[in-house]
Amino acid sequence: MPVATPQPSADFDPETARRAVEWLFELQEDGDAEAPRQAFEAWLAEHPEHRRAWEHIQHVNARLHQVADNAPPVRKALLAPRRRQRRDLLIALLAAGSIGGLWLNSGHGRRSTGLLADLRTGVGERRTLELADGSELAINSDSALDVRFDGQVRQLTLHRGEILIRTAPDEARRPFLVLTRYGTLHPLGTRFAVRVLSDAGHLAVFEGAVAVLHRGDTAPRATVQAGQQLRFAPGLAEAPRTADANTVAWRDGILVASNMRLADFLAEVGRHRHGRLACAPEIADWRVSGTYRLDDTDRILDVLRASLPVRIHFLTRYWVTVHPAA
Repeated sequence: MPVATPQPSADFDPETARRAVEWLFELQEDGDAEAPRQAFEAWLAEHPEHRRAWEHIQHVNARLHQVADNAPPVRKALLAPRRRQRRDLLIALLAAGSIGGLWLNSGHGRRSTGLLADLRTGVGERRTLELADGSELAINSDSALDVRFDGQVRQLTLHRGEILIRTAPDEARRPFLVLTRYGTLHPLGTRFAVRVLSDAGHLAVFEGAVAVLHRGDTAPRATVQAGQQLRFAPGLAEAPRTADANTVAWRDGILVASNMRLADFLAEVGRHRHGRLACAPEIADWRVSGTYRLDDTDRILDVLRASLPVRIHFLTRYWVTVHPAA
């Protein structure tokens, strides 16, 4: 049985892992072009974890062809014509910590990145579908989840991203559960959204109610009612707040901003386009309002430039920064 050389821990943030892989592809495509190299060096300098992720992905990439003959999933992805498939393989390997760890224990890759998840969307992709029990599920950009429906339970496991669910009645009285790494949600005949953030889960309830439980709980920590939202995680004690229905306008391909901080607005737009999208710190608190179509993020930037005194700097197509016009 192949044994991978032990490597340092690779418990990278999923976004760091994805960005390291994007840089690998971009630098390969652009060769010695100066602008991508400058942007890449700036990214490395932003945080020590960026350099650690980059060094690890270089190691992983170098070993891919060495193990391809012994690992059919690796060989298949290497031969895949679509860049996204090859990229997702590298992201899973980066999170798994070693190449051997992926094909001998594919569950690690599933938990870390959602590579093997039952349902996935790419960056800028959204899906709406009906589940086996008649429940309606909408999946936001760059999301991954598993679906388990059997005689005892209806269960979704959200690895990353965001979903909007309208649950259907169940004649067999099977509970409907949504599992995240921050806690378990038990909806009670409802319509609600769940998002996995970097430090917590986010729940917004629009119909019915949803009980929130943490690992080991025998009773709900909180029950969130229609019209409320809540951030949840072990050790986090926040009270429910008023929910904003506009936060799930993404289901219809729309971003609604109402006096939103510019930095937060760009973070939301950035969920629907590859690469880094940010603003200069001195304008982070500027306010943005309006309704924007998410299918054309370049158009959103054009509208932003026309409505605010800003300039948009494209260092590369993956590294975009909004600066004050002056």
